[in-house]
Amino acid sequence: MAKRQRRGSQRVTMGEVARLADVSPSTVSLYLRRPDEVSAHRAEQIQSAIDRLGYLPNVMAGGLASSRSRVIGVLVPTVTNSFFSETLETLERHLRDAGYQLLIGNTEFDEAREEELVRSILSWNPAGLVLTGFGHSRKTHALLSQSATPVVEMWDYGQPGLDMVVGFSHHACGRLIAEHLLAQGRRRTAFVSTHFQRDVRAQNRYHGFRDTVEAAGGTVVLQQLSGRSHAEETGRLTGELLEAHPEIEAIACSNDMVALGVLFECQRQGLAIPARVAVAGFGNLDFTASTVPPLTTIEPPRHEIGRRTARLLLDSLTRRIDGDARRLDLGVRLVVRESA
Repeated sequence: MAKRQRRGSQRVTMGEVARLADVSPSTVSLYLRRPDEVSAHRAEQIQSAIDRLGYLPNVMAGGLASSRSRVIGVLVPTVTNSFFSETLETLERHLRDAGYQLLIGNTEFDEAREEELVRSILSWNPAGLVLTGFGHSRKTHALLSQSATPVVEMWDYGQPGLDMVVGFSHHACGRLIAEHLLAQGRRRTAFVSTHFQRDVRAQNRYHGFRDTVEAAGGTVVLQQLSGRSHAEETGRLTGELLEAHPEIEAIACSNDMVALGVLFECQRQGLAIPARVAVAGFGNLDFTASTVPPLTTIEPPRHEIGRRTARLLLDSLTRRIDGDARRLDLGVRLVVRESA
């Protein structure tokens, strides 16, 4: 695995920024504190130098630029989704027991927002940083490649990663559902999903599903929601899907909330599940065992990701970790119930 190029514990100084921008350190300091008081020309020079050098202002008291705080930054796409909230709860508990405090950021599935949060958290000289998935902007990659901060990318697997990885293959999730449906003889299928621009991991699950179904001679119709997993839009799109493709025998969904909307629409139309249409989700959320019929789904290791991420971070702070120990594939479990 390719390693990040690190500067050790050395940080870019304000003086280096000033020299590159051809201004005084006091002008750089003024720009960072009160940018409106710096001319537009000099502000552009300073920001260009900051971006080029990857400079991060140290907000820790006492100017201890070479010391690590007891803060660990964690960035998730949303704190309201129980997928990530349960991982955060486990991660926080294990790191708190070791004397660390979490600084949590919500990226809202936006790379630019993630970049902003990474820049802010790194200015606190954190002991570690946890990101969700592999989708980061080029500036985020540059910031992290110039930092000595240990980084764990969680909730995904299958790419080299920036530093350390704890998760599972979303492509494999799609394959598992497809294999289950194909074993029942269902080859005319659909995949209903949140929009791929919002959730690249849902796109990977779709690819795993599509590749497996098509390799077996089946067909897949893709239907994407415009926004979040709202039951109303899911129901409407499911109705349109079934009207345009009455041959569909099974519908795989990017998550359990989408699957719930699909179930509601099928029941509204009086379609027997699974006799007429099989339905499967992803997440094994709390309600899935109580739907009518109970939902077949994929269970990701939500708590285990939090536990193993904490352990890997803590180990990396006290000793060198090499090879396969830096990349943990925790796998998933197919939960078969009556819907498929």
